[in-house]
Amino acid sequence: MSEYFNKLNYSMANEDSWLERNIVLKTKPRKILTVCGSGSRAFPLIHSKLSELHIVDLAKEQLWLAKLRERTIREFNFQEYLIFWGYAPFSVNENSAMRRTLFSRLELCEESHSYLTTCFEKNNWNSLLLTGKWEKTFVFFSKIVRKVIGADICEKIFSFDDLESQRKFFDTAFPKLKWLLILSVLGNKSMFNALLYKGHFIKKNVEDSYITYYKKAFNHLFYQKPAKSSFFLQLCFLGEIKYANGNLVEADEKTFKQMKKYINQLKITYHQRDLIDAISALNDLDFISLSDVPSYFSGELESSFYQKIKNSLSSEGVSINRNYLRVPETNRDGFKDVSKRYQKLISSECVQMYRVEVMQREF
Repeated sequence: MSEYFNKLNYSMANEDSWLERNIVLKTKPRKILTVCGSGSRAFPLIHSKLSELHIVDLAKEQLWLAKLRERTIREFNFQEYLIFWGYAPFSVNENSAMRRTLFSRLELCEESHSYLTTCFEKNNWNSLLLTGKWEKTFVFFSKIVRKVIGADICEKIFSFDDLESQRKFFDTAFPKLKWLLILSVLGNKSMFNALLYKGHFIKKNVEDSYITYYKKAFNHLFYQKPAKSSFFLQLCFLGEIKYANGNLVEADEKTFKQMKKYINQLKITYHQRDLIDAISALNDLDFISLSDVPSYFSGELESSFYQKIKNSLSSEGVSINRNYLRVPETNRDGFKDVSKRYQKLISSECVQMYRVEVMQREF
C-alpha cells in the first residue's frame, strides 16, 4: 500500500469533497483530521467553529502541494485563486506568465519552494491541477473515450441545462455498446495496475464485476444529476474542467471566502506519517476523513483499524470512509453507522465510485 501512496498521485481530487464539507457544516466539529490528497479535500472543511486541522499523508510531495494551497488561500483573492489553479472559466494551459508572478508572491519553505518551482518549470508554468498520476490517468482515459465514441458526443453530454433532456439523450443517442467496450477494456484491475497502481490496486470484495460496478456509478451520474456539475465526468469525457458548474468545492466562491475568513483562527498541522498512526497519536478528534485509504488495507490492519482510531475520537465523533471496490472486513464495535442520515448528500456526490460509510462513535 505505501508504495502507491508515496509520490504525487493527486494534484486535484479523486472524490467530491462537497460531501465532507456539507457534513462538517451540519456537525460543526472543532478538531478535524483528514487525509491530505492534494489539499483540495482538506481546506474546504474549514468553518467558523474549527480550532484544529490535521492533514496527513505519507508523501511529502502531497503535503507540499497542500501547503501551496494553504498559501494561495491566504494570499490570493478569488479571481487570482481560479487563475492560479486553472479552474473554469479559466484553463490549466492559460495565464502562465500571471501564474508565475502570483507564485513569486508566496512564502514557502525552501524545500517545498524548490520542488514546486521545478514542477511548474517542467509544466511551462501551466497549472499543476492535472499533473498528478490519478489526474493524468483520466486525461488519458478521456482521449480514448473521445476517439471511440466521438468528440461531438462527448461535447453533447455537457450541453443540457435540464435533466430530462440529458436523460433522453442517454436513452436514445448515447453509444451504449461503444461505452461498454471502453469500460470493459479500461475498467479492470490489469489496466489500472498498468496505468496507475503498479501492482498495488485494491483487492476487490464487492459482488459486482468491475464493469457492473463502473456502469452503475456512471449511470447514476448520467441520469441523476446534470453532467456539467460533475468534475469527474468532465475529466473523463473532456480531459479538463471546462464548465464552472463542475469546479471542485475549493473553487466555489462562497467556500473560498469562508476558508479565507477563518483560516487564521485555527491551528493547521501537517503530518508525514502513516494515517492510522497519526490518528492514534491524537485525541478528542470530532471528525476524521479517511478518504478511500482503508480500501487498501489487508490483514490485521484491515480487521482492526476502527478499533485503533476509536479512542482518538471525541464523544459522538464522526469518521467518514469511502469504500472503493472493497468494503473493509473490520471490527466496527463501538461505532454506529449513521450513513442514512446523510444519504441525500451521498447520492448527490459527483464521482459515485465509492460506497460511503459514515460512522459515529458510541459510548
